[in-house]
Amino acid sequence: MSLLQGLTRKRKSIASILCIIAVFFLVDFYIGQKENAIIRERDAKKQRLEKLAFYMIFPDIRDAWDVHGAPGEYEAVLKIDNLADEPVYATHPDVSAYVQSGTFWVEVPIHDKEKKEHEQIIKLEKGQHLYHKIVTIKRGLKYSFYQMYGYMHVRFHISIFVVPQSVFKEEEVIERVNDVYIYLKPYFITDKDILRQVTFADNKVPVMIPMPPH
Repeated sequence: MSLLQGLTRKRKSIASILCIIAVFFLVDFYIGQKENAIIRERDAKKQRLEKLAFYMIFPDIRDAWDVHGAPGEYEAVLKIDNLADEPVYATHPDVSAYVQSGTFWVEVPIHDKEKKEHEQIIKLEKGQHLYHKIVTIKRGLKYSFYQMYGYMHVRFHISIFVVPQSVFKEEEVIERVNDVYIYLKPYFITDKDILRQVTFADNKVPVMIPMPPH
């Protein structure tokens, strides 16, 4: 009887060990499936944000003009077009401005026209959204006008982070960076000076001339 009892106990021990191993593999399989599902969900959310950031959001400079009574200051209107059929959540656009001087870009001051606190995260409904900026370009800056006579070559560097609606629960964000180039007429050069070298329709000299991306 003792031999049979020993064999029985041994079989029970082996069965218990096999059960433990089976449970271990089942738990490991479940955890693996769970982790894969989380990764797939995270990748899907990232791809969705990338689509919104790079195919539905378009930052650009809509217009620019001299600020009356403030020589060297220009008001630039930044526009952000949301083509998606849904709101897009993003950070307030961060903009810096540069003027070409020879082969270098010289950064110039730029700030919001309305000096007030703004929301850290903004909700961009479908359509166009405008932001007014003040750019200061002092007369002493030696700019290059070889591309178009009399005009400054100006670059706006625009950075926006597109975020999920549940931004405080998720860490995934996508940065959309865009460089916009324009020609800008210096406030101290007259229309007559420019018209001696460049022809415009009806002799109307614009303050800003848009440029294609480059």
